[in-house]
Amino acid sequence: MFDAVQKVWRVLATGFAFACFFLGGAILAAIVFPILALRQAGRTDRTQRMIYYTFRFYLAMLRGLGLIGLEVINRERLAACQGKIIVANHPTLLDVVFLMAMTPRVCCIVKHELWDNRYLKGVVRAAGYIRNDLPPDQTIAACRGVLDQGNNLIVFPEGTRSRIGEPVRFHRGVANIAMLTGTSIQPVVISCEPLTLTKGEPWYRVPPRRPWFRLEIAHPVDIQRFMAFPHRGLGARRLMTELREFYAGRLANG
Repeated sequence: MFDAVQKVWRVLATGFAFACFFLGGAILAAIVFPILALRQAGRTDRTQRMIYYTFRFYLAMLRGLGLIGLEVINRERLAACQGKIIVANHPTLLDVVFLMAMTPRVCCIVKHELWDNRYLKGVVRAAGYIRNDLPPDQTIAACRGVLDQGNNLIVFPEGTRSRIGEPVRFHRGVANIAMLTGTSIQPVVISCEPLTLTKGEPWYRVPPRRPWFRLEIAHPVDIQRFMAFPHRGLGARRLMTELREFYAGRLANG
């Protein structure tokens, strides 16, 4: 009986959390961001800072409602990040919330569909995020602009949420961005037990118990040793090989 009541509570609380997420995005886009834009100088920085504090509040709300547990290893590395590419695997819908709630100055590459999303288009545009359907040269130029300003760039090399039971499949784009901009990589390993909010899973299908998230902020990867290869393509391939092996090892060991 107690377990059944707990499950009903978590379904209702999860629905409330989703409603807050989309309603909050709409309010930020319709009211808060236009106010922040009244003064053009530093507009993007103010917007990103607002998103940072909003996600911190949202994460605290999720924990306060008892919807998730969270453990972060070496959190100070994210807090100190400046001008780095933050690379992470992508098991759940909440991954971006964690990363943005722990990194003060951050931008990300987002699905182009979000640019026309009723609730979130104002957020992604005001924050200066990068569409994922730009031509390669424009993507690199946009990433370089973000990183040169000292902002961090979140990239999920899988391109979408991980598929349950399948090995992590990283696309090579993140290596090209790192090599062409000369930017070091900050790896983050995300795990969740039991899994929730995975690809194709509806929000109301809550797991049998509260999911526990673990984020490991690993040592940064110095890009210079890969740029020392005689050809950029060789360095990019070697970088991707090391990233895939690193994540495969970490995820296999739980």
